[in-house]
Amino acid sequence: MNQSSEKGGDADRGPRPAPRRSPAWSAPRLRVGQGEERRATWLELFFDLVFVVAIAALAVFLHDHLTLGGFLGFALLLVPVGWAWMSFAYYADQFDTDDTLFRVVMLVAMLASAALAVNVGGALEGSPAGFVAANVVLRVLLIGLYAWAWRNATEARPMSARFATGFSVGALIWLASLLAPEPLRYGLWALALLVEMGTPVLGYSTVRSVPGHVSHMPERFGLFTLIVLGESIVVLTSGVVDTSWRPVSALTAVGGFTVAACLWWLYFDHVDEEAIGQSFTSGVAGVVRSHVWGYGHLAVWAGIATASVGIEFAISEASEPELAAAIRWSMCGGISLYLLAISAIQLATPTSLRTDVVALRLGVAILVAALAPLGVYLNPLTLVGLLALILVGLTAFEVSRPDHPPATPGKVSSEI
Repeated sequence: MNQSSEKGGDADRGPRPAPRRSPAWSAPRLRVGQGEERRATWLELFFDLVFVVAIAALAVFLHDHLTLGGFLGFALLLVPVGWAWMSFAYYADQFDTDDTLFRVVMLVAMLASAALAVNVGGALEGSPAGFVAANVVLRVLLIGLYAWAWRNATEARPMSARFATGFSVGALIWLASLLAPEPLRYGLWALALLVEMGTPVLGYSTVRSVPGHVSHMPERFGLFTLIVLGESIVVLTSGVVDTSWRPVSALTAVGGFTVAACLWWLYFDHVDEEAIGQSFTSGVAGVVRSHVWGYGHLAVWAGIATASVGIEFAISEASEPELAAAIRWSMCGGISLYLLAISAIQLATPTSLRTDVVALRLGVAILVAALAPLGVYLNPLTLVGLLALILVGLTAFEVSRPDHPPATPGKVSSEI
């Protein structure tokens, strides 16, 4: 972990505060004061677990539709699921309320996210009503939260108004999509997401009246990424159980676990707690970089889920002479996407990455992607073992390098 992350570790922050009874309701306020520490609450952690169920449902969808069209459908469904999580996480990050009313709203949102997970399978197969309804409910809840914040947090009114407007337009487009035939319906979903995801970028770029607040979004993103990685481990272990612990399958699973361990290491060695804070102090450039950092996690989660599906197939088919092309592309393509995504989000942080690290990551991403077509000559165990060996080498190289690039003369290294 880099220095900024170590300084914010549990040893320095001390124990969590003692549990307290939440008030029935309290007016939202923007959390300000840069010296104040911030940590994820138990409700936020509970919220994350429910949303990961939706990510797991998407992985099941990809498992059952391992084609190019299936992957495109997986991506189309992943974005609204991931964006819904981000939207509630950002609201909780901005407005510090842990009252009973807020908890009830979040629990209802968790129920809607569970409905989202249940309806993932039918969203692209002629039964989109449940998926759309769950998305609309989530947006209505967000509109209510931002309207409540607009009324009470006067210093954040311009921003709250923009968010409430963006989600209102998005909800109307989601509803209208129920009346549209395929594939126009999917185009409307993409339009709704474009409006909603563009709102924060435009809002932070044009509004100057919102003071900077203490953000714990890097922790939230890190915890969610960790849970998604944990879900991939569950997939690997269940894959071995289904094969009755055949030695070749168990060895393939060991390779798969090594891959997951390297993915964890490469991400968490470069988590930067100042990434989001730059959006308040570095103008438009900081806004763009902070949103690249945030939105780039969608590709991170897609890469993890896609790779885990491919490795699960490799474990179950470990005794076969070769893997089907779709499985190889799922496994190798997912890892390659992950490497590119974590490089993008880490390049967007104040500390960034060393040039040699970026260059090697790019080369490894290309090499891993090339193994998808070339893997036709390799059995599953050999292919997974080779991927694990490549990632271990990359991880070892990064561990051996200094944390940050050398500072440019005359320029502060943390400047964006």
